[in-house]
Amino acid sequence: MQNVWYTAHAQVTIRVMHVLHHLRTRARVSEGLEPFPAHSMSMRALDYVMYGVGFLAPLALLPQILQIYSTRSGAGVSLLTWVLLATANILWIVYATVHKDKHILFSSMLMVTFHLTIIVGLLIY
Repeated sequence: MQNVWYTAHAQVTIRVMHVLHHLRTRARVSEGLEPFPAHSMSMRALDYVMYGVGFLAPLALLPQILQIYSTRSGAGVSLLTWVLLATANILWIVYATVHKDKHILFSSMLMVTFHLTIIVGLLIY
């Protein structure tokens, strides 16, 4: 059951990062893409919903953090998976810094903070 959750979390993380990347791409008006925020009301609503997703998605890690620290056990949790996810999000931080995109930067920093909290918990327990 837990392995299914980890796989689902990895897929959600990848999808969220893809959406954030898509928002950044749309922001580059100089390449002839749609302006950001979009003129269409529905696309603009989607843009703003995705800002919420960028903030709320990292909160999905809280149950894992609580489980590790409340049970004082990291049994069944893959350290390698969390290290790889943290590494991927560190690269997103670099990307966001280079492109001066505060939304991707905030979301990625929140994800890395939670990933590192999990990694530390796994190393301690």
